[in-house]
Amino acid sequence: MGDKKSNSTDKMLKKDVSHTIAITAVYFLIFQLSAFISALFLLAMETKSEVANNNFLNNSGLPYIAAMVLGLFVIFVGMTPRIRKRVFVGSTKKMTLSIFFSLVAVIMTSQIFFSIYSSIFEFLVNLIGYSSTEQLEEATSTSKTISMMLYTGFLGPITEEIVFRGFLLRSLEKYGQGFAIIISAYMFGLYHSNFTQSGFAFVVGLLLGYVTLTYGIRWSILLHVFNNFVLGDFLAYILQHFNNKQANLINSSLIWIGGVIGVVILWFFRKKIRDWYRENKPLKSQLKLAFTRKILILITIIIFIISCIELDKL
Repeated sequence: MGDKKSNSTDKMLKKDVSHTIAITAVYFLIFQLSAFISALFLLAMETKSEVANNNFLNNSGLPYIAAMVLGLFVIFVGMTPRIRKRVFVGSTKKMTLSIFFSLVAVIMTSQIFFSIYSSIFEFLVNLIGYSSTEQLEEATSTSKTISMMLYTGFLGPITEEIVFRGFLLRSLEKYGQGFAIIISAYMFGLYHSNFTQSGFAFVVGLLLGYVTLTYGIRWSILLHVFNNFVLGDFLAYILQHFNNKQANLINSSLIWIGGVIGVVILWFFRKKIRDWYRENKPLKSQLKLAFTRKILILITIIIFIISCIELDKL
């Protein structure tokens, strides 16, 4: 009797994982295609001089905003009524300013580790005649236009939270919090399709998944916006009033101070973190069933190839 129940649960898990990942794959495809088509349409409306002066395709956020609308439409169509109700469900646990900025500090800790990782990765790909510098610049560049700032700082984070922490996380939540967080974070990192950025996005995705399940998605949205806008465009705007040497010193100091605080926080709460993980960690059999889904393997291979193609030759 127990084996039958286990087999039934496994079948349901495989079905749900395949279904939710298929919908996010359609979202990713629609997003990329509509962004490309929107860019071509808007480019056709510009004069040649405007395109040359403004580097339109690289700087405008309008194609991504249009793609975001179509992408969200795909996600909402793919949601069941139950998941639609759970996307913005709140939590009885209260978020405080101290907790919020502790989470920000942990994100800054992740930035330090992945800046080290990106340097090591660059060294390794250099050995085979390639460079990931352009991917790093893409991951760390700030907005040059209001439309891009609006997208990267606000609309993009809101969309990504609805897709990955709303739809994907909530769809798999019934199989355990740890399982849902890991799968949603993996897909979040994967869809960044950037060797430099994907690892950082995966780690941040784990944190945002925990925040969503513990405090509600509105807090993961605010945390995501804070990371993208405040630590990104807003800080860059402030630093542009200093010379390059001063700006780099201030930026590095802020990141390292925040990062060290993040390490201290992780160490101080290590027992609580360990206890939470022991209580919520996914079964190895669950992860095996999820990561051996053909659609997940196929998407991983395709995005790995895309990321390889985007590397530059030295």
